[in-house]
Amino acid sequence: MDPMPLAGQFCSDSQQAFEAHCLPLSWVLCHQCGLVQVVEDVDESILFRRYNYASSTVSGLVKHFENYAAHLETAYGTSPVRFLEIGCNDGVLLRRLPESWVRQGVDPSDVARKSHEEDGQGYELANEPFTAEKVASMGWVGQWDVISGSNCLAHISDLKRVFEAAYMALRDGGELWVEVHDLEALLCGNQWDTIYHEHKAEWSEDSLVHCLGMIGFERLDTQSLSMHGGALRCRFIKRAEPTVLGCPDLKGLKKKLHRLEQSYRKRYDHAVIRELMGYVSRGQQLVAYGAAGRANVFLNQMAQLPFAWIIDESPLRHGRFLPHIATPIVPMPWLAEHQPPHCLITAWNYASDIRDKHPDYQGRWWTAFS
Repeated sequence: MDPMPLAGQFCSDSQQAFEAHCLPLSWVLCHQCGLVQVVEDVDESILFRRYNYASSTVSGLVKHFENYAAHLETAYGTSPVRFLEIGCNDGVLLRRLPESWVRQGVDPSDVARKSHEEDGQGYELANEPFTAEKVASMGWVGQWDVISGSNCLAHISDLKRVFEAAYMALRDGGELWVEVHDLEALLCGNQWDTIYHEHKAEWSEDSLVHCLGMIGFERLDTQSLSMHGGALRCRFIKRAEPTVLGCPDLKGLKKKLHRLEQSYRKRYDHAVIRELMGYVSRGQQLVAYGAAGRANVFLNQMAQLPFAWIIDESPLRHGRFLPHIATPIVPMPWLAEHQPPHCLITAWNYASDIRDKHPDYQGRWWTAFS
């Protein structure tokens, strides 16, 4: 893809935005396990030093974690359970689990630290990366009944070390739950706007089973979720011996990756994009909605399609600018006050929720993905 600024970077002024550094962005497929990864590995201390993503500010994610908490309670009951979450963000899941459970979060981001300082009742936080050294130093070896990680496995460089740390921390027969973007859904929907440096890895069910099997985890079941335009929730159990699997069938995967590449190459030929470019040529103003990673990718990779503003629900981003293109980020009331004739929903995975929140908007909604 074209060089990209970091998708999680939000700049304090337009000058800083214009000067934002762009990096190459390339996807590769591992022929051993079928995992798809970004070649250009940006250090996590840079990616998450200022992490402008708080899960509790996204209503769709709050609903998801409410349902996930209920699902976990159904699975284990309200009797005491020792539960550890990798990448807990602002505690959106941990706060919703039974009070009788021992709840521990591990997350190196500033968002996790600030949220816990402000209102961390009900759970403990280790504000650092999850590693085997951390497990040993905290006395966590074999101490946890359940470990969960939601959407965090995309952000980790040394995945094997994290899996090994989870295996070390779980008791015998303990269970690991992981929620990840579904590579199959991404490819079938040609979702090239989901590719960015913070998403270091994209998982298929086969690649998850293969990689975790080598550590000593056995899959119990898998659920398909609608979260983030398609996700997987896989449940594993800690076994005594690793499972060595053969290489997944890569022929179909390569074909879908080629189709995704072609969709990206022909992105200006998309019917919605052609129509929006027509409005721009006639002097009409365009705005977008949802200043998350997808928006940063989309607007930066569609430089010929200028946007005057982008609306976002998170106070963490208001008054800031998207990097490189310097699109200003404004709060939700801006839409009703200014009534722009067109609004592209860049957070298209929450399109129905966004429309429902703005019944007074009289312009036309657009989405470029589905």
